Amino acid sequence: MATRTAPPRTPRRRTRTPHTPPPERRIRWLIVAAGLFLAVCLGRAVQMQVIDGGFYANRASGQHRVELATPAQRGAILDRDGYRLALTEEASTIGATPSLVTDPARLIAAVAKASGESPDVIMQRLHAQGVSHVDLARQVPESQAKRVEALQLKGLDFASEQRRVYPSAIAAPLIGVTDMEGKGVAGLELQYDAVLRGHDGLEIRTEDPGGNAISVIEDQRMRPGHTVSTGIDRQVQTEAEAIAADTRAQYRAKAVTAIVLQPTTGEILAMASSPAPLNGDYRAGTADQLRLRGITDQYEPGSTFKAVTIGAGLATGRITPDTRVDVGSEWQLYDGILHDSHSDPGSKTATEALRMSSNIGVAKLAYEHLSSPGNRDSVLSQWIDRFGFGMPTGIDLPGEVPGTVPDYGQWSGTSPLNIPIGHGIAATPIQIAQLYATIANDGVQVQPHVVTRIDGQGPVQVQRKRIMPARAARALAQMLEGVVSDQGTGSAAAIPGYSVGGKTGTTKKINADGTYSDSRYLSWFVGFAPVNNPKVLTLIMVDEPHGGQYYGGEVAGPAFAKLTARALTTLGAQMDRPDTAATG
Repeated sequence: MATRTAPPRTPRRRTRTPHTPPPERRIRWLIVAAGLFLAVCLGRAVQMQVIDGGFYANRASGQHRVELATPAQRGAILDRDGYRLALTEEASTIGATPSLVTDPARLIAAVAKASGESPDVIMQRLHAQGVSHVDLARQVPESQAKRVEALQLKGLDFASEQRRVYPSAIAAPLIGVTDMEGKGVAGLELQYDAVLRGHDGLEIRTEDPGGNAISVIEDQRMRPGHTVSTGIDRQVQTEAEAIAADTRAQYRAKAVTAIVLQPTTGEILAMASSPAPLNGDYRAGTADQLRLRGITDQYEPGSTFKAVTIGAGLATGRITPDTRVDVGSEWQLYDGILHDSHSDPGSKTATEALRMSSNIGVAKLAYEHLSSPGNRDSVLSQWIDRFGFGMPTGIDLPGEVPGTVPDYGQWSGTSPLNIPIGHGIAATPIQIAQLYATIANDGVQVQPHVVTRIDGQGPVQVQRKRIMPARAARALAQMLEGVVSDQGTGSAAAIPGYSVGGKTGTTKKINADGTYSDSRYLSWFVGFAPVNNPKVLTLIMVDEPHGGQYYGGEVAGPAFAKLTARALTTLGAQMDRPDTAATG
């Protein structure tokens, strides 16, 4: 029986028809997907711009925004002949990355030698804790920095900067100094900082990764500082410093001040003090050495102030050179008693009283002729103000003090014994110098000043003011010439070949308890030459001379004569007494 084989079965393939959502649902899905995408993008944008914005901004700035600063060249300070008393030169900052230093001993020695600083200081900077980079020395002269750079010591780096130098090594307190950032901090450097420093240049630009400029965002051009010219004469200044130091040593004095100026222009030719910074190095000076005593210190002017009293009388016509006054051995007013140091008793003219520096004579002249009924000494009080005492002269230097003058309402019954002869008030040396410069300049007061011209701005304008009539000033100048004669207290101030007018001053210093000392003195001499055509006004003040001499004529007079003679020669002033030069 045959067997039938069934044909193989072919599996049946079931076909599924895909489900197609309605069109509305598909639209909703698309909206949801788009919303999610936008939310992710927005979140990323917020993260980059808000949360991490600072990071990316700094990264972009570091790559593409560049600021290039160009330091301004500070203006020079010149003497009257154009010699540079202060100038700016290229220098370097020597820095180090301590972790890269391989030979610290050699590095420290090299940097210390180049900068002039102590190796211990350099070592402390190098080994300071917690720093990745340190400045070892700033403002190193460029030539010295190049020598260190040539050693190729690992870990060192060099950055260009500027340094202020003072090649003349004179007038350090007067010229002043700048700080490490080039800003004036004392003297003329401070007073004229705004015109000396200039304006730094700044360029802000974008660059590509290769450092090539793409665009300039801001461009401020560098403007160098102005050069300032002064009336300082290097020879006269050098002589003033030497004479101040020698006089201080000779009399073992606490200090000596010297001022030289031109009375017709008010220009300061020299201003010096001793003690002074060693070798003219301001940065190495002590506070005592750096004081500009001529403007910052005030003293009782003593008999130098008698020119105010006599000048007030001559200007108002209340006193003439021949006005007579009775001078006794002493003068008592209320509970005060006044004595004379140089003058003998007797009747004297105003000229004689001034020549012999008679305390009683000058004080009585004021009491008898410069008073109004019921208003004692009102005229003198007015003229003290008129001559500028109790207020700054306005000299172009920082730190000037105004001095001290009691208001007229505060005068006591014994004030006529002391104020007319320079006691009971305080004045700076520059105020006394200005007083005598006014007399020498026919009664016209010229504001004393150091700077005479600013480059690009022209001559400096100074105040000029008539204080007293020319006839009165000339009469007073002739009276002061008698002081520097064989019969006067200032004979030691005479200068061979020149006529000299001036005044001595000797003042007891005031103790802490307000009484006058019997052992500490101030010795003054101030005067001008030639008398009829003054070219030079000089003041010398010796603070606390020792050795038994303390009168202004004998202590300050010789120093005045020597310094004034040098100034007259330097300026080429013609002699007006050649006969005295031949015999002197």
